[in-house]
Amino acid sequence: MQSKSISFAQAPGAQMEMRREMRYRLDASALFSWESAQHTRLQGEGVTRDISVFGAFIVTPMCPPIDVPIQVMVVLPSLTGRKPVIRVSGAARVLRVDHSAKGKGENGFAVVSKDFSRWTMSTDQSESVPDCAEKTEVLGRNGHH
Repeated sequence: MQSKSISFAQAPGAQMEMRREMRYRLDASALFSWESAQHTRLQGEGVTRDISVFGAFIVTPMCPPIDVPIQVMVVLPSLTGRKPVIRVSGAARVLRVDHSAKGKGENGFAVVSKDFSRWTMSTDQSESVPDCAEKTEVLGRNGHH
């Protein structure tokens, strides 16, 4: 019996997939802050493109520098619309920053955390899910309110 071997070649210039965990497509509002080199607190907002157990990618016009510690808050609306929104927040590190070519496409950055299970979860009774969903939709189109 003859065995066949299959080889998978990577296209020249293609990046190798290095992630070990499953990523989930999620468009949720994200707020983030970090300390600048001048020791001032900078803030930004965007929308998650995807999220996993150890990281997320945030689409935003304002990207923090690579390797900087960052505080992130992701606002997750309820799937049923009856519960309050859930806010997940914690510390992470900027792994990489992607800038669109010639102003076309989307800017964003990847964050990584040792363990998202240590992040804080809270609910906000005052904000309804439709309001949050509306904000996410607007943020997704133009990158800010």
